[in-house]
Amino acid sequence: MSAIIPPVLKCPSCQQSHSVFDAEKTAMYVCGNCYAVIEAGSKAIHSPYSLNKPKGKPLLPLGAKGVLKDKHYTVIAVAERYELNTAYYWFEYTLMREGDHEVAFLSTYDGHWLLLEPVSGSALPKATFTPTQEGMTWDSVFFERFSRYKAKYNYASGEFHWHANLRKGVECVEYICPPRLLAVEVDPSDPAGKDVFGGEYILPSAVSKAFLNGKAMPPREGVAPAQPSWITINPRRFLIGTLVFCILALIIQTVYSFSRKQLPVFNERMFMDTTNINKPIVSPSFKLEGGTSNMEVQLETDVDNSWCEVEVNLVNEQTGKETAFVVGAEYYSGVSEGERWSEGSHTQKEFVCSVPSGSYHFVTTFSKDTNGPPVSLGLTVWWDVPSWWNAVVVSMTMALVAIGIWLLHRSFEAKRWAGSNVTNYRNRWN
Repeated sequence: MSAIIPPVLKCPSCQQSHSVFDAEKTAMYVCGNCYAVIEAGSKAIHSPYSLNKPKGKPLLPLGAKGVLKDKHYTVIAVAERYELNTAYYWFEYTLMREGDHEVAFLSTYDGHWLLLEPVSGSALPKATFTPTQEGMTWDSVFFERFSRYKAKYNYASGEFHWHANLRKGVECVEYICPPRLLAVEVDPSDPAGKDVFGGEYILPSAVSKAFLNGKAMPPREGVAPAQPSWITINPRRFLIGTLVFCILALIIQTVYSFSRKQLPVFNERMFMDTTNINKPIVSPSFKLEGGTSNMEVQLETDVDNSWCEVEVNLVNEQTGKETAFVVGAEYYSGVSEGERWSEGSHTQKEFVCSVPSGSYHFVTTFSKDTNGPPVSLGLTVWWDVPSWWNAVVVSMTMALVAIGIWLLHRSFEAKRWAGSNVTNYRNRWN
């Protein structure tokens, strides 16, 4: 008759006593004092081999109790695992669920946490788990293959409800659909036997609240395989939606523009010299009819190697409200090293939005280069002028937001897949 693991176990190597949470299901126990792996053999409790001292420091103590995802758990084992031929070490905590004593696993690396549960029976995904398999479907969701590696145990403490050679190592394949992850472990000596674990990304604050009374957790580094993006908007859909919006906005603006009258309501020429600089000139009255609309003011001058500027006040004769703006023009030209050059313009336009109908006049104040010649200028005003400004600005803003979201998403995913060791995918965002 085979021996069994007792509720209170004395380590055969160091004589340290340990309390076992579920002796009935425990197949192995690892002493946290001397790291001996304790098994129940055919005749007696014995230790066939030992593990090593942990490289890191566990965050959750053995026996810690907490509520995670509305389920009550007890930490019954702490293990430190590593990826063969790499420097990747991580801690894995075995949790025993209250009531049915089923187990779950909390895995943590670089401040990121995953909660995983065994998947078995009819819930198992239909897949071959071949090295070239790019993904699989589970729960009607497609999971992409993220990594493939061999994992071994470096350290452990506590009870295990299954029997395995912890020093031997298993082949691991991970598939992701953030925030969910599907992990497959295969014993190289028994390829037909596969252990499948499904789970999701857990915030460090949730783990701390459950087991550590809200204690501060180590900061997260990088992007974890199953870590969800903080951008909750689907960038592809948002980009397509933005494109449709911009097209509709431009179509509506085009229809609106064709309906504008663009009527000339004021046109006057003036001659400015040193005698009337900075002296306000009041224009004749003119009427704007047809409701609130836009106005375009054009200044046309004959400046040459000089400049001029007109401060304009549009005065509503009914309300006395003034709308002030400045239009100016400058033009310079010459010959340099045998080539003629010029800069500036003889004309300048100013657009005034949302001007209500009514009777108006202009009060203009002229200024110019005091050393320049007299200036002849014309002031022309159009009413009910079509404007593309609103449609273009809104469309450009939406486009920039969509591009920004897409770039942020791309950067986030690039950091995620930089940690993948699957050749076909690791350069997908480069």
